[in-house]
Amino acid sequence: MKWIQSAARPERQADGAILWDGVVIDISNVYNELRLRKEAEASLAKEREFLNVIIHNITDGIVVCDASGKLTLFNNATREFHGLPVESLPAEQWAEHFSLYQPDGQTPLSITEIPLFRALEGEIVENAEMVIAPKHGSTRILLASGQAIFDPLGNKVGAVVVMRDISDRKKVELALQQKSLDLEHALNNLQNAQLQIVQSEKMSALGNLVAGVAHEMNNPLGFIAASLKQAKPTFGDIIEHLKLYQSSLPNASDEIKNHAEEIDLDYSLEDLPKMIDSMTMACDRLKNISTSLRTFSRADKDYKVPFNIRQGIDSTILILKHRLKANEQRPAIEVITDYSTFPQVECFPGQLNQVFMNILANAIDALDESNANRSFEEIKLNPNRITIKTSLENGSVKITIADNGKGMTEEVKQKIFDHLFTTKAVGNGTGLGLAIARQIIVEKHGGQIIVESEVGKGTKFVIQLPLSASARKS
Repeated sequence: MKWIQSAARPERQADGAILWDGVVIDISNVYNELRLRKEAEASLAKEREFLNVIIHNITDGIVVCDASGKLTLFNNATREFHGLPVESLPAEQWAEHFSLYQPDGQTPLSITEIPLFRALEGEIVENAEMVIAPKHGSTRILLASGQAIFDPLGNKVGAVVVMRDISDRKKVELALQQKSLDLEHALNNLQNAQLQIVQSEKMSALGNLVAGVAHEMNNPLGFIAASLKQAKPTFGDIIEHLKLYQSSLPNASDEIKNHAEEIDLDYSLEDLPKMIDSMTMACDRLKNISTSLRTFSRADKDYKVPFNIRQGIDSTILILKHRLKANEQRPAIEVITDYSTFPQVECFPGQLNQVFMNILANAIDALDESNANRSFEEIKLNPNRITIKTSLENGSVKITIADNGKGMTEEVKQKIFDHLFTTKAVGNGTGLGLAIARQIIVEKHGGQIIVESEVGKGTKFVIQLPLSASARKS
């Protein structure tokens, strides 16, 4: 079947007859093209209607603008996000009904920070987070992505932005973060409790042992000291009495003279007071040792008390004296102290002694490790040394404990105060000593402890403790 189009006009002939003059055109192709165009337009209209239904029913917000920035499309989700009350509300009035903020929900977004404007400027916006607070509706957290739109010739014709409501996801994330923080806090509390238990048990066991030794020393020591105190004048009286005998009986018998020469009486009479003085000095030395032991083992109260830092360090050195002595592998480790004068520090003495013990014990371990593959003579030429110095700086007591051991790498230095971290072989260290030291200095005393070290040159711990208000005034 064909479609034709005809046109004709009548013409009267000379004989009076009428002749029709016309044109017949086959328009089948034109008609088909027209029909196809109408069908395409109808199909396109249906597709647009279908696409429009999709756009307005999806939960993500969609906004499109032209090259001038004028809004040309915004779906129902966008209206809901922005709390727009009237569907026919002009886009120019949108800003009156909502506010946009940075992810913190406090800082307003400037015009240049709005995702649609950024996309129109040529930026590819990916997952830009913002907070929208409509006057009519609930505050939401949106995640926006968008970019500019170009025609086939490369001309910018507008921009499109898609927004997704992530408020519920954010609530879940915040809840998970809070749970994570709670778990981390619980773990920290557990670790701190473990450190405190270990510290308490170690100090309790060591303190009881040291205090027991000091107590047992005091009884015989007191008896010996008291006896010597009484014996010295008694021996003096006996010596004077002998001298009286010698002066009264100048002609002693041969037996007495021989016995006096045999026992070297003159030397004994001269040396006996010196012997008693030496024993008295030894008793004083033992008394000082006993005092140091009791200083180290003193139990802390639940409040800070004034304490002489120097006494704490000296008592700790005394406890470790057996490890500092020379042995078959190395000479004695030198301990050099340089104490400055400053007031007593209000602190927990027993805990500070624990810190000094851990650091000094580690220093001795480090020196012993540095002696590996070195002969006795090599160590003697470059002796093991621990240097302890105290000073008062900016209202704080500064204590440095340094050794000339092998030092540590930067990686080890970063982890040295970590819970359970140790560089020692299994069975030789728990990884708790320096973690306990840090907890005592930082958390219990409000001070600071840092480590400085260089491989091959040794390690230095620097402790800073605040003085009490009364000590600062004095």
